[in-house]
Formats: sequence, structure tokens, C-alpha cells
Amino acid sequence: MDIANPTRSGENSSSKSKGSGAASAAYVVPCASGFRDAVLRLAERRQASPSDLARAVLLLIPRDILARTADPGEPAPGDRERIALQSGASRGRVLKRKPRLQMRLPGGFEHADLRRALALALAMAEGEAELALVTEADRKAEAAVERARDELADENTTLRGLIADLAMPLLPQGVHTRAEALFVLGFPPTAVPDTGSIRRRWRRMAMIYHPDSAFGDHDRMSQLNQALEKLTR
Repeated sequence: MDIANPTRSGENSSSKSKGSGAASAAYVVPCASGFRDAVLRLAERRQASPSDLARAVLLLIPRDILARTADPGEPAPGDRERIALQSGASRGRVLKRKPRLQMRLPGGFEHADLRRALALALAMAEGEAELALVTEADRKAEAAVERARDELADENTTLRGLIADLAMPLLPQGVHTRAEALFVLGFPPTAVPDTGSIRRRWRRMAMIYHPDSAFGDHDRMSQLNQALEKLTR
């Protein structure tokens, strides 16, 4: 690639990204030629400059998100561009140098930050990343949901303990007699409940112990079924 006006040494010296405050600084950011070309194509499509693309991302994306973005990195050792010097005693001489992007932005950015910002711009343009606006109200609402979920989990743990304490003990040998069936369904041993009462009691207890419920217990549900069959057959 031939460049009519190569960067002079003075501009190179200011490309180190340690600027002061919000003062404008010139950046010469080394990057792979493929990455540079993709950024330039996107800038042309957007009728903008690489500086505009990077500035938009830096304004919108929090620093912690930017830091988690992979740095495309500097060019590989064999990735070099050719430039023809256009002035001075060495005019016409062809040199090789690292591919780069020249930008002017507020001072204080590292080259890696600017490459990351441009990588995000490319990803969003290609539909591989989306920008979601999260307000402080959204964060508070999410935190409230998390607290409610934790409180519900604690409440479920307490309920499990209460149900376990109140539940009739399992019969080791299963349900074989009428008295055992009455015991499993929570009736007194001398009770003579009608079929409707037996089925209503079974339904209420099945709501708790059915394996698909929050407090499901396969063994207790099995004994409930045995008790129902014993008392209604």
C-alpha cells in the first residue's frame, strides 16, 4: 500500500496514548492490515472517520465492558505495508512499516483501548454484538428481583422444613391394613370416612407430595396412592 504523506517522527512521538485530561491527542495505532481495512471500509460506509467510530464506542460503552473485549492486537511480524517517501533526500525510497490507523481523540487512551473500541464498532455493524441501554432504574429493579428471589428461596426452605416436621412418618413396609391407610391419610385410627372425604384428603396431600410439586416426595406419594386404593376399593 502506497501512502502519499507518511507520518513523520514528531507525530509518532505523540502517538503514545498517555495524554493529559481531555486535551486532544494524535494516535497512531498499529493493527493488522485486515483489521485496518475493515475499519476503513466501515468508516467509508458510515461517512465517518476511524476517530468517529472509536469516539462513539468510547462514549457509549462502560470501561469495564471495553476491558473485557478482546484486543485485536498488533500486526504479525510479516504483516507490513509499503510506503514511498515523497519528500526530502530520501524521496522515492520505499520503506516497510506496521499497518496503522491514525486518529485524533482525547488523550489518555491506550492503543489496546482504541483497537477494542473499533473491534466493538465492527462487531455491532456486522450484527455480532448489540448495545443495550441499562439505566440506574433498571439496575435497581434487577436488584429488587434478585432480593425477592433470594427471599422466596429462604421461604421455600422454611416451608420444606415445616412440611417435613408435620408429615406422617413413612411406613417401612408400605400400606397393608385399613388402619395403616387411615394413618397415611391423617385420619384417626377409629375414623370411618366416606369415599368423598377420603378422596378430598388424598387430593390435598397429593398437591404437596406429588413429584412434580415444589415439595414433591415420590415415596410419600406412593404410600398415598396405596392408602387411597386400600380405603376405596
